[in-house]
Amino acid sequence: MKNGSKLLIPVVLAVLAVGSAWAAPKEEPWSEIEARTKFLRTKHYIEVVRVHSDVYKSAKAKGNKEVPGPFPVHVILPEDYEKNTNRRYGVVYLLGGKSGWDNGPELGGATYWSVWCKTPLTMDNLQSGRLGKEHFQENISDEELRMFNRWLAEDPYYDLIAVALWNPGGGNTAQYERYLIDEVIPFIDAHYRTVPDRRFRGIDGACAGAAQAIMISARRPEVFAYCGGQQTDLGSYPETPNVFAQNVARIKKAGGIAYNINTNTRDGCNTYSNGGRLYHLVQHMLSSGFRVTVNVFNSCGHGYCAYRYPNGHQAMLWFATQFKHNFQRLGLNKDVAGGRMASAVESETNEAVVGEADLLDPDDEQQGPLPGLW
Repeated sequence: MKNGSKLLIPVVLAVLAVGSAWAAPKEEPWSEIEARTKFLRTKHYIEVVRVHSDVYKSAKAKGNKEVPGPFPVHVILPEDYEKNTNRRYGVVYLLGGKSGWDNGPELGGATYWSVWCKTPLTMDNLQSGRLGKEHFQENISDEELRMFNRWLAEDPYYDLIAVALWNPGGGNTAQYERYLIDEVIPFIDAHYRTVPDRRFRGIDGACAGAAQAIMISARRPEVFAYCGGQQTDLGSYPETPNVFAQNVARIKKAGGIAYNINTNTRDGCNTYSNGGRLYHLVQHMLSSGFRVTVNVFNSCGHGYCAYRYPNGHQAMLWFATQFKHNFQRLGLNKDVAGGRMASAVESETNEAVVGEADLLDPDDEQQGPLPGLW
């Protein structure tokens, strides 16, 4: 099919590392993590912007305190962003979990990813091209570490822009959707060197934020071609599968969404491994013709440990890889190197399958520079 109406070939990438031992993991108390407000010293740097909002004039913080807007948005940029001025970037929007909105739009909002989840440091680690256990604070098995380094060797990380912003939670997904899509995204596209096209835009989240990312992208697939979910909490948002089901035709019409789902064996919200809600949602995504990557890691319980280490690294690498392949296919950013992220698929019976579907059809009539950009 042409003009963005084709379906995606379903492929599940399930990484289930078994039998590998690792040193005692170090999971810091949430209270210590949430007490931090200063940015890390990383090669990736953070710009703090405040986006005018008619959707949220104010919002509640801890102690029921009303905080006036606009709220901070943290834009995580590559080290050479100001020097390499001819280069454009894909963007992933990161939605925090419940602890973020519990701490309010000022402290817990954008800080969730930029400080507490160490996303700039994660991007530094991936940019280095090789990972060690110290990058995960020992929260990774030997097999998983080899897998990460194989991915990086076969298809090196290609930088992107990450946008961390406040997420109100509490069931206000429709209102938040207007804030994100009608106010934040246009601001980012107007002020940064993005590619204002769904093929270079993704949305991801942690816990409840992951469920919201899936729902928002399902309702607005013309905005996002890629969606992730880290430790997706379908217990707090049980309506998520229904929202997806109600919008399958809309997603297909937009050209499909590729999904990246990751969780952990020790995750309290892991309803994938036990054949629960998340498993059935993934099966519905696949049966609908969409590409889904599923990774189940052996380390970390539910929370910051996972987002800082295996889940956060895998998610950022996955989004970067999708954008890089689209840059290659469209002939944008001439410095894009070749390579393809390994797609070694391992089921619970350890039967390997190899293959990956491209979001872009080789015969897509829309190939070439996008209008108004070059």
